[in-house]
Amino acid sequence: MRRGRTLLAMLILITLMAACLPSAGYAQERAQFTLANSKASSSPDGALEFTLNGKNMQDLYAYEAVIIFDPDIVELAKAESKLEGYFIPPKVDKGKATIAYTKIGKKAGEQGDAVLSILTFKRKKEGNANIKLADVKALDSDLKAAIYHYGTFEDLAGYEWARTEIEALAALGIIKGTSASSFSPARNISRADFVGLLVRAFQLDAKVDGNFDDVRPSDYYYQEVGIARKLGIALGNGGNKFEPRSSMTRQDMMVTAERALRAAGKWKDEPASDLSGFKDSGDVASYAVSPLALLVKKGIIQGYNGRIKPKDTATRAEAAVIVYRLLQ
Repeated sequence: MRRGRTLLAMLILITLMAACLPSAGYAQERAQFTLANSKASSSPDGALEFTLNGKNMQDLYAYEAVIIFDPDIVELAKAESKLEGYFIPPKVDKGKATIAYTKIGKKAGEQGDAVLSILTFKRKKEGNANIKLADVKALDSDLKAAIYHYGTFEDLAGYEWARTEIEALAALGIIKGTSASSFSPARNISRADFVGLLVRAFQLDAKVDGNFDDVRPSDYYYQEVGIARKLGIALGNGGNKFEPRSSMTRQDMMVTAERALRAAGKWKDEPASDLSGFKDSGDVASYAVSPLALLVKKGIIQGYNGRIKPKDTATRAEAAVIVYRLLQ
């Protein structure tokens, strides 16, 4: 009993540290956590089995995960760890279950892909239980921490082609919603918001010793636009104006993305692809031909039914997909 209390105190300490420490360590490695249904909903015993999975993990030493569900439809019957170490039995509060795990002693954390735990829910009645992974706090063996937020957007119906990218970037704190539960995927991405995405995605930094005349210090995007300006990613439209709240075309989004890759040192000059394979390649502006051709070669631009649509206005969903591919 005493040993159990000591281990519990240790895990509580680790969890508290996870809430306080910066999240740069894991964000840089782009680990992902998912909750997957591993047992058919039509199981004779009515049980629903879910696995908590880690992907691309780099030294996962401890974690705390929050799973949400409809308590009128199901109840959590059992949770078990698939990792060697100390696993805290779930704490259930109405429709929220919290599980926690830590390794013990001086050991390296988990690497790569692994099943972290298995959760079994008992069905109370028919209906959609809405079982989702909400949050994960993760620590490596040096106690560097990251907090991942999942399943927060309720307006992604019809955007399955971008759901994985949006949720992954949101979990890393790179992309933000338009409200606590909305992403507004069809809304146009603004010039300021897109350069902000790039700055956060590549963890870019620079001394901001000036900015565009139409970007005020009180604007939420002031620092990120200033960094992008300093690094040559954000270019003005003349007269030191940036038009931060204006929408941007798909070709301008891609040109800006290519500049960010160069600024982050992730890009090497190499022969580019030919855009002639796209039906509307003639619509690409001369200044955008080379950057777009390079992005096509890297598989970042894939087009729509043989078209690039360079002059279409870029949406928030499209921006998320582009940034996600840049990070792969």
